[in-house]
Amino acid sequence: MAYNWYPGHMVKARREISENVKLVDIVVEVTDARAPQSTRNLELEDLVAPKPIIVVLNKKDLVNPRELDVWAKLLAQEGLNPVSMVATSGEGKKSVIQTVEKLFRPIAQDMKNRQRRVRPPRIMVVGIPNVGKSTFINSLVGKKTARTGSQPGVTRGKQWVRVEGKIDLLDTPGLMWPRVSVPEQGLKLAALGVLGPKAYSEEEVARYVLRRVREIEPQALESRYGIKDVPSLDENQILEFIACFRGFSENDGTGFQKTARFVLGEFRRGRIARIILDEHEPGT
Repeated sequence: MAYNWYPGHMVKARREISENVKLVDIVVEVTDARAPQSTRNLELEDLVAPKPIIVVLNKKDLVNPRELDVWAKLLAQEGLNPVSMVATSGEGKKSVIQTVEKLFRPIAQDMKNRQRRVRPPRIMVVGIPNVGKSTFINSLVGKKTARTGSQPGVTRGKQWVRVEGKIDLLDTPGLMWPRVSVPEQGLKLAALGVLGPKAYSEEEVARYVLRRVREIEPQALESRYGIKDVPSLDENQILEFIACFRGFSENDGTGFQKTARFVLGEFRRGRIARIILDEHEPGT
């Protein structure tokens, strides 16, 4: 199944990013640590070249730290600058600011060499919908300046804000690719709440989540729901067990639907397992 979700305001977002990138020194792309590859926008890197990119791996508290370190190393090998963070608490904010300052040093030196006044570094924050971009901005600035919400695409418009008196930050709308053609990528984005709820089947996505948890951390399902011998069960059997565990009745035909919604809510809050949905090459 291919997922289509490309609201008109995202066409405008792409145009704004292309127009505004010349105003900034550094681009900060906010991603979800639970899918470090799938929540990147690879088109963005061509769009903002040759500006340096900081990849913020947000929601690091919801994943295995050792696995996240592997992904950070892989991103660094691509010439990106990964920083792990929890935007809701501000954990990692200092590392983001330090990375901005480090990347800005050669730019500042060039200004000095040309006998120009050294201004604060200018950064642009981008990211696909619902990865925590507005929360990230609020965390950096230290007060609520960007409107946030739980639904994809809530942020609109453009604004400059000053970070700790030493960084000028440009907010932009979320940027999304026109078509997610690989089914598993669509399932990952749906599992994380990036895609709008009308773009996918909750039961299909819940089964995908349970399959990945079974593959990566099966003991989590036993710990959370008391399910025994998890590796021998398929996703439907696990879903049925959770339905019974929660007391969701099939009498009215909505038991699986309620269970699927429950599973997705549990996963998005980090209550089932702290796993990374993306896979990297073995041995990396």
